[in-house]
Order: sequence, then structure tokens, then C-alpha cells
Amino acid sequence: MTGIPGAANDASAPKPSRTLRLLIEYDGTGYCGWQRQDGAAARAPSVQATLEGAAREVTGEQVEVVGAGRTDAGVHAWGQAAHLVTSSRIPTARFPGALNAHLPGDIRVLEAREAPEGFHARFDAIARTYRYEVLNRPAPSALLRDRAHHVSEPLDLDAMAQALALCVGRHDFAAYCGAGSGPKTTVCTVREAAWRGDGERIVLEITADRFLRHMVRMLVGTLLRVGRGRLPADAPGKFLADSDNARTGPTVPAHGLYLVRVEYRDATTPPA
Repeated sequence: MTGIPGAANDASAPKPSRTLRLLIEYDGTGYCGWQRQDGAAARAPSVQATLEGAAREVTGEQVEVVGAGRTDAGVHAWGQAAHLVTSSRIPTARFPGALNAHLPGDIRVLEAREAPEGFHARFDAIARTYRYEVLNRPAPSALLRDRAHHVSEPLDLDAMAQALALCVGRHDFAAYCGAGSGPKTTVCTVREAAWRGDGERIVLEITADRFLRHMVRMLVGTLLRVGRGRLPADAPGKFLADSDNARTGPTVPAHGLYLVRVEYRDATTPPA
């Protein structure tokens, strides 16, 4: 029996693809960062490649998982956003559990939702929020050694808050940009930023439309010098007028940094 001329062959017809937006939490301690690395740079697995391996197991496809923020080695995330395009018909609500079954315990997909065709987790983001945690006490911590930056000297939190306020708004943050990053522009708009103290735990939370490589870590390093009394409170703001970053920093360790949330025009990826 011959088929109807021009009729589609269901077996050979391509499956329609869909875009899923993911909310991801991870401990970055054992990873070379978010982004997939090749050759000598791949001293440890990347979060991206690990997720892509899980997606391949679940969907049977070679899937690219694109993140909203390229976090560095050792940086953690409560609310990383990412997207993938797949032809899999697995219901959206079941996708996190399916991926988590193939992921190590230090990476977890918290949520999946359908996204419009063409959605891009990185380029469609309008703001990101990072948090940097400082443990301010004489003795280091056995439990927080990979979670917070230890500072043994007393810190003047009021002076640090005064210095931070000068960095809120639209500025050229070239002085707080890591060497070798080469962005097209170094102008960023910091929407809000604040230090919060909770006894020995001191936390900086900062939201901006974009961040330069090592920007938060260099800013924190500079503000800690203010807190120790080694810089006046107006110095971090004055450094914004000088593109040379020789006076800023030092760049504090990555393990105190967390990507908290990513914002889009339609919704925000909330922290866990």
C-alpha cells in the first residue's frame, strides 16, 4: 500500500524543540568555574560541562547549557540561571529531578520553566546580584573555610558602608576589572549595594546590570582596606576616576563569592 502523496512521515519528521530555563544551585569548590574549559585550563571539571553530561543522559541529545554568569573557580551559586534547547518531551516539572539523578551532590537544578524561543540566559538578563561573605574573628573556621573569607583584624563596618555608597550608580569600573578580561565597555550601573553585619558574619550584597571579571572581589578587597583603617573611606570612590587598577584590591578569594539571583524582564530567578 502506498502512502498519500506529500503526507509527512511521522518517523522521519524532526521533533519540535523547546527552550527551558533552569534555576541552579552549586558549590563551586571542586570546579574550574562555570564555563567549560579545554586543555591545561581544565584542571577540574566545569559546572557547565557537568550539567551538559546530565542533560545528555536525560535527553539523549548533545545539549549546550548556557549560563547567565560565568562564575570563576571556587565561586558558588544560589540562583544561577541557565537555558538549554531540547527536543525531549519530558514534562517541564520533571526535568529538575531527572537532571539531579545524574548530577553530583554539589550541583542541583532547583527549577525548570518553559521559555520563549530565542531566550538567552546571559544576554537577556537585565541584572545580577552577588553576595560576598566575610568571617571577621581572630580564629578561622573549620566549617566555613570554603564558604567565607576569613579576616582576623577588627573591621570598621560604618567606614566600609560609607565607602561602598560612593560606588552605587553608573560608573566606569575599569579600576575594578581583572587583568586580561578585555570587555567592550567597563561602564556598569550598580543599582544597590549594602554591607550587612551579623556578629562575626559580614556580608556584602550588590546588584548591577552587569559585572566585570573579578569586579566584586576587587571591590571587596579595597573596602576591607578601608575597614582595617589602611585607606580613607573616600578612596574607593576616587579610584573610579582612574582606569589603572594598581591602587585597587587586593582581589579577595573566590570562595566567599555567591551568585544570588539573575533578573529578567518577565521574572527573577529567586535564591533558594
